[in-house]
Amino acid sequence: MDTFLDIRDTGRATPRSPHDDSDYIGNASIIVKGIEVPVNLELKGYREPIDGVYRWIGRVAANDRLSAIVGEVKRIRVIVSTPHSAREAYLGDPDFWGRFRINGKSTPPFAVETAVD
Repeated sequence: MDTFLDIRDTGRATPRSPHDDSDYIGNASIIVKGIEVPVNLELKGYREPIDGVYRWIGRVAANDRLSAIVGEVKRIRVIVSTPHSAREAYLGDPDFWGRFRINGKSTPPFAVETAVD
């Protein structure tokens, strides 16, 4: 179970998960070098307060096919496609567990709450 104790958990019946704040967790496709690769990914978005641009970041689950296509490249432009939409992004180098970093800006490939409180 992927959980950790958070100071905000005081009095909670269940501990928080590091995935609670994610905006999209699920299946997607990454198009890199003209090849479409099915992947699982987790994304989180936020509006940058300094420039007002919406940015989204996340991790792509370890994927041998994606690793083979990307090779030793440290950063490469890709297209991320989810059931919601498709957007350009940058795929970064993988972490120790083989999960690639991914980031983009402006409209994300997942639904965003647009209501203003």
